[in-house]
Amino acid sequence: MENRYKLTALLAFAAIIAVAGPACSQIIYGQSTAGNLQFIYNSWTLKKSLVEVGVSQTTVPLSGFVPLGENLEAEFYVATSSNSLDLSLVELNLSGLSDFRLQINRSFANDALLLSGGVNLPTGKKNLDLSAEWLVLQYLSQNYLNFPTIRLGEGFGFNLLFGGAAMLGSVRCGAGVMYQYNGTYKPYADAGDYNPGDLLSMNAGGDLQKGFSSLSGDIIYNVYTADRLDSKKIFRQSPDADLRLGWIYDNKAYVVNTGFRYQIRGRNTRYDEGDEILEQLKLYGNEFSAGGSVLWNFKKDWSIAPSLEIRLIAGNEQVFGSSKIFGFGGTLGRKLGKNADFVFGYKYFTGSTDGGNIDLSGFQLTGGLNIGI
Repeated sequence: MENRYKLTALLAFAAIIAVAGPACSQIIYGQSTAGNLQFIYNSWTLKKSLVEVGVSQTTVPLSGFVPLGENLEAEFYVATSSNSLDLSLVELNLSGLSDFRLQINRSFANDALLLSGGVNLPTGKKNLDLSAEWLVLQYLSQNYLNFPTIRLGEGFGFNLLFGGAAMLGSVRCGAGVMYQYNGTYKPYADAGDYNPGDLLSMNAGGDLQKGFSSLSGDIIYNVYTADRLDSKKIFRQSPDADLRLGWIYDNKAYVVNTGFRYQIRGRNTRYDEGDEILEQLKLYGNEFSAGGSVLWNFKKDWSIAPSLEIRLIAGNEQVFGSSKIFGFGGTLGRKLGKNADFVFGYKYFTGSTDGGNIDLSGFQLTGGLNIGI
């Protein structure tokens, strides 16, 4: 019974944070085969009174784009992740490969319609132990830390997306709907078979371009089915809405990029052994985030882009208070010939969580190599 509730808690946290956004693709005429190899290192320190906890992650994602024919393309993604949790007296580790994801996109009607389908192949690490590895993932799943990888292996899954676009006056509008099926798998040894439930996602948005400026906005609404452990309901994430607004100013000499986001989260449901509702509480509060960057091409083949960001997360309906995270840093880019470029980035984070009871500090190092063929 203890393992069941421990597993339920972790899977609930992961379900809220790890759900991928709606698949979005854009068919670009003449785009060639391309690959992207990244390096992402995140390190965070949580400090409360005299207690200090450190958690870090190294992720190396590999993604690529392959044109398959006129108005037909494929994209893939796979990553390896290494994680460490420092509890002062003991250090816990977790590493492994993620699942392999493949997406096929096809446009119709002069790119006014898009049909997309993808699969999640269960190549990642599963059957983790419910002691050390469970505790590492519990820290990775805290949304105020915002790690790029909080799950390794999952079950077989697939998604189907249909979208369309049209011009309404001078505004380019688009909308789409996606269904994502998530299969059953065994995340932890001796803890039963887990099904994370399915997702239905609907989105709509538009953008307006005037001169050097472009203003865009969109809304995403997600609905989830119940998670199950050994075929019994354990958790259901509430519907949520994601509102986004962005502004870009590009005059060739420099590019200003700003974005605002507000996520509305409802009450999530936990079930007892008889599939009856046990409780309905907000596990995470609503979240506001904003950020901006300015990119300059300051020398031939070189660019620099300082950036700022802020995240404000309301407290939940249990006992955990609000979070405030501030970040600043930038990227340095270098073109390596006609079809390749390299980008290096650094960000420093500071803030607090649990209503100011826990101090946060951290940093992120990134490096990326983009190669076109």
